Amino acid sequence: MDAGEEADMKQYLRAAAVALSLCLLVGCTHYTQEGETLSASTASVVTAATSPYTEVTPKNDYASLPSDACRSLYDAIDKIAGGISDQQNEKGYPLKAAFVHEELSESEIGRTVMAYLNDHPESFWISNVYTYTVTGENVRVQLYSRLSASQRDADQQALNAAVREILAQVPANLSELDREDAVFEALADRCVYDNAAVQSHDQQSWVSHTAYGALVQKKATCDGYARAMQLLCSKVGLQCRLVNGQGKGEAHLWNLIRIDGAWYHFDATWMDNDEMRVYHYFNLTDAQIQQDHTISPVDGPLEDCNLPMDPANSTAANYYAARAQQIDALDAKTKQSVAQALVETANIGREALGLHIGQSLDFQDTVEKLFQGAPYFFQACVARANTALPNGKKLDYARMRFSTVESQRGISVQLAYKK
Repeated sequence: MDAGEEADMKQYLRAAAVALSLCLLVGCTHYTQEGETLSASTASVVTAATSPYTEVTPKNDYASLPSDACRSLYDAIDKIAGGISDQQNEKGYPLKAAFVHEELSESEIGRTVMAYLNDHPESFWISNVYTYTVTGENVRVQLYSRLSASQRDADQQALNAAVREILAQVPANLSELDREDAVFEALADRCVYDNAAVQSHDQQSWVSHTAYGALVQKKATCDGYARAMQLLCSKVGLQCRLVNGQGKGEAHLWNLIRIDGAWYHFDATWMDNDEMRVYHYFNLTDAQIQQDHTISPVDGPLEDCNLPMDPANSTAANYYAARAQQIDALDAKTKQSVAQALVETANIGREALGLHIGQSLDFQDTVEKLFQGAPYFFQACVARANTALPNGKKLDYARMRFSTVESQRGISVQLAYKK
């Protein structure tokens, strides 16, 4: 605040400049799947009109705020969030300040700003740095834009166009699980992980931490993936929110997504890794995700916390249980069904096929028989699929890779196509 404002203060004043971490610009974890080679027996906002689904407004963090006073501040921020000033100051292009007549602590202010940024991935240009002043029971929060008004408008149009392009590929009348799958595949096909942005201290690297980075520039860190997934889910009628935590001991961000009334953890970053696409983090319970993720506490410090979240305890929409090709026996019927699944997957150009091993089979023994020893069952399935596939879509078994997750009895197979 300037000297004139300071001179006008009649009461005790607190002022602070705060940077919300939220996994943003502090790096995040990228999961690299080693995979195994298959052994062969012979060596702005997009309007709802662009989608057949009713768009939802993600306000889950809003609902989780600790008080109505916090929600009043959130609403005040929402009213001014689009107002970028053309007058530049030392912090960049400021937005109009939000003002409420409420008594709020520093922690409450910080959690409210965090909630707003978490609920609004489309507002990618708002900086995670903000200032606030408290005068008695009056709170004033100043947000900042990373972009000028004209650049914001141009970039917003580019984001809108990217989202429309993806939504055009999502058919009507899909189940919620199929919609979730469709937007994830579109995101993963479009985006690659930006290792350089994690390691860089360049101020321009902020773009890769946003939905704009993932969908327009087509490279992102974990927060870019998670915010893009949240944005796309909202467009196809799915509630989705962000989860702050750690993976491999480093800051990490992923999603909670509600499917048919139940919440699931969903880590797009770790499924679209450097080596192959896997479905190991597609709709997990709290217990499953915490096998290698740490969820930040609700009562933690601002730089490492979450707002209260619904529990994730259902396995009904787990990818391997609900969408993967089921294998209950290694027989002729299964060979035909797996071959047909390969044909359908190849015809739509998907990169990976999920398999789910039934409870009646020993998991490790079945993996061995599928890929690594006689009868090389999966190789025979690929050969059968190739008899039905046209040139240009035939599968190359020798270059395929697979990855297993025994706790979910799942296998992801990275497909390869003949050149």
